[in-house]
Amino acid sequence: MGEVFLTLDWYMPQEKKSNPESMVVEGMSGVRSIDRFTRSLLDSFDEAVCVLDEAGCLVFLNRAAEDLFGYSEHELRGRPIFSVLEMPLGLTPPGREQKPITRAEERFFSANEIRFRRKGGTIVGARYKLTPLNNDGVRLNLLRLTRIEPRERCEGALDAEFNLQAILDTITDGVIVIDDVGTIQLLNPAAERLFGYKREELIGENVNRLMPSPYHEEHDGYLAHYRETGIRKIIGIGREVAGQRKDGTTFSMYLSVGELKQGNRRLFVGITHDLTRRKQNEEYLSILSGAVEQSPNAILIADLDGRITFVNRAFCRLTGYEIEEVVGRNPRLLQSGQTPLGVCKRLWETILAGKEWQGEIQDRKKSGELYWALETITPIRDASGKVTRYLATQRDITEQKRDKEALQESEERFRQVAEMVGEWLWEQDPEGRYIYSSGAVYAILGWKPEEIIGKRYLDLLTPEDREHWIEAIPPIERINESFYKLINHYRHKDGHEVFTESTGAPIFDDQGRVIKWRGMDLDITARKQAEDILRQRERAIEAASVGIVIADARQPHYPNIYVNPALSRITGYTREELLGRNLKILQGPETEEAAKEKIREALRQGSNCEVVLRNYRKDGTPFWNELLLSPVRDEQGIVTHYIGIQTDVTERRRAEEERHELEIAKHIQLSLLPKKPLRLPRAEIAGVCVPATHVGGDYFDYFHYDGNADIVVADVSGHSVGAALIMTEMRSTLKAEIRTTSGSSSRKSAAEILRALNQLLYEDLSAAELFITMFYLKYDLGRRLLRYANAGHNRALLQRQRDQTCSELDADGLILGVKPDVFFEERTLILEPGDRLLLYTDGVIEAQNEQGEFFGISRLCNRFSADRSESPEMTIRELMSDLRTFCGKTEFADDITMVILQVR
Repeated sequence: MGEVFLTLDWYMPQEKKSNPESMVVEGMSGVRSIDRFTRSLLDSFDEAVCVLDEAGCLVFLNRAAEDLFGYSEHELRGRPIFSVLEMPLGLTPPGREQKPITRAEERFFSANEIRFRRKGGTIVGARYKLTPLNNDGVRLNLLRLTRIEPRERCEGALDAEFNLQAILDTITDGVIVIDDVGTIQLLNPAAERLFGYKREELIGENVNRLMPSPYHEEHDGYLAHYRETGIRKIIGIGREVAGQRKDGTTFSMYLSVGELKQGNRRLFVGITHDLTRRKQNEEYLSILSGAVEQSPNAILIADLDGRITFVNRAFCRLTGYEIEEVVGRNPRLLQSGQTPLGVCKRLWETILAGKEWQGEIQDRKKSGELYWALETITPIRDASGKVTRYLATQRDITEQKRDKEALQESEERFRQVAEMVGEWLWEQDPEGRYIYSSGAVYAILGWKPEEIIGKRYLDLLTPEDREHWIEAIPPIERINESFYKLINHYRHKDGHEVFTESTGAPIFDDQGRVIKWRGMDLDITARKQAEDILRQRERAIEAASVGIVIADARQPHYPNIYVNPALSRITGYTREELLGRNLKILQGPETEEAAKEKIREALRQGSNCEVVLRNYRKDGTPFWNELLLSPVRDEQGIVTHYIGIQTDVTERRRAEEERHELEIAKHIQLSLLPKKPLRLPRAEIAGVCVPATHVGGDYFDYFHYDGNADIVVADVSGHSVGAALIMTEMRSTLKAEIRTTSGSSSRKSAAEILRALNQLLYEDLSAAELFITMFYLKYDLGRRLLRYANAGHNRALLQRQRDQTCSELDADGLILGVKPDVFFEERTLILEPGDRLLLYTDGVIEAQNEQGEFFGISRLCNRFSADRSESPEMTIRELMSDLRTFCGKTEFADDITMVILQVR
């Protein structure tokens, strides 16, 4: 461009040459702008030109300079351009504080070349020339810049310095250069970010400013010792040290120090790496490792070849295998062969596709015992996303599966009973619209089933209850759990209010999505107040929990450091009275010495302990305490604490003592049944009753009088002592009723006997919330006339001598105990020699095998028909044998009763 001010001087009119104010406009704060002529002239130059005032603030920026910097003149005017663009110049710019320039800086920065950061963030190099101007008291500075292209920078030492600085600016580790007395000569942007300082704040400062105590005080002495002796401590090696940020916080970092010599001058280059994240990761991995080891779920890791590489302790507890027994082996050693092939196929398809699989499987323990587990298999990927291992977790759900199967059986039985007694059964779609309704809805709400199909259950509630459930129910996609005995407040079709007790469960498809809901409602309007009281008592009972105590094993006498409220309730001691003391205070004169020695031995060995011992409450009353004692160990395996779980099992011990009494009750109950078959000239009758528990609710009897044979089979709901008592009462009532009419001309028919029994037993059955099903028949031996009536019992099976199959006998009649006055239908039938009749309770057809399959009426009929040549007694024995063979190891879930009548 040439000397710009010569050019300006040549073109400038004489009046402007003699008057600087005509070229610049001054204000209160100094030079503000230049005139239009000078501006137009400078804009015509291809070279970048800036006009600065004596403080280094921008007065003018030509168009070439705007293109070079990326900023407009408006954005930079009045601002210190060197500070804004971070231009490290060899000579001090106007308005910038003079600071010492170290030899290290001279190594990187030339006196006539600069680097600056454009508005977009890119780094640009340029050659510059700064010319001061002074004309009649107006002081300006003319800055001219020529951009250095990359190819030019490759030709000299300046290019190497530029590249080195670019490297220092871009690496993520902090770099700090100090001299041999600790003065900071150079640091890169990463070091600025790491310590929170600006470069200007640290250049020329002692590096110990970046160190916390005691390193801050010791560092200068270390450098002096090295200068005097030449003995190194950290130079040439790396180690973990502590750094201190500008805000005073400290952090861990890795420091490596190298030595650099420039002639006779010695410099030290320190490279720092922030270890904060690594420390956090190490802590996270430690927590993760502890969580895996202490997880209650079994965890297994296998490589891609299927070899087990890791199992946790929960896995060993669940399967019975030790760690060394499974590591290196294939997980198929757990296979039981019981998991369906479809499940196994989906499992492999899922994990081979690199996806997570979850499902229920049945595996086998080392002992051979089968167990159900909810298993999740997840692929483990490396940083590149490649699957390297598989992680499998198992949660033991054996008990849940058993409970579920028992629940399904109970629900099916309850459905049948509910249909008999008129409870409202329904099904809803996922949005709560009825898709099925039993006829009982008419009796409860006054609506016919077809009238509520398509309605939402909320539409039938009272406005208050509808508002309550709208607020209480979570979003539909989160509703997937069963509900039990929810109280609903309905509006009857005629307007009056109805309370029901609602129970329901979701039905899922193969993908685990809810496809519908199934449930039932019981009208409890008349009983709601009593039910509310009962429900409150149940909540109070359910709120009770076991006592928990934690004792410190590191102190003498194992003092308690924590007790829960339940322990206070069990023992009678307050929390304050138990803390700091040993639970020996619960022992008394009759506490078993063997139990105390077992506890002492567990404490000596640092092992688990399970013992039942007699303890004493604060008031001196004894109770049986089931104590589970478990040690808690630290990382070195040292026992630091003991956790004790204490349960008051006094009632359980009392129940065990009463078990013998129940056995006696069982023998008494069975003694009320016929002792042997009834063999008559024209008929033979035999029966059997096998209770599912100690006492049962099944009953059968047969007796002969005045040329007639009566047979009765009954089933009282439930298997409790209450059911057995009702059965005994029913038998006594039946015997008394028969005796009152025996030998008279007004002897009652089978239907009349059922009606009389219902009237006599109704109040007791209603109070006990029990009911009875019964099949009663009278057989006239002379005329071979069979008369029978049914109170909601299973239909009798009739096998004619001339037929190969069975037929069912039934008569209309409601179960006993539902209504005080019930009509029972009586039917008659002529039997022929060789005909046989089988009466049974539902425990026979509802017996299940290990696969959950029911014995069923069809199988019973086929077995009964196959034994037509045998006597009734022998036929019953063979049927019982068939039942036991069918069930295998599965216990009978209900009482088994059968009676056979064979006509001669």
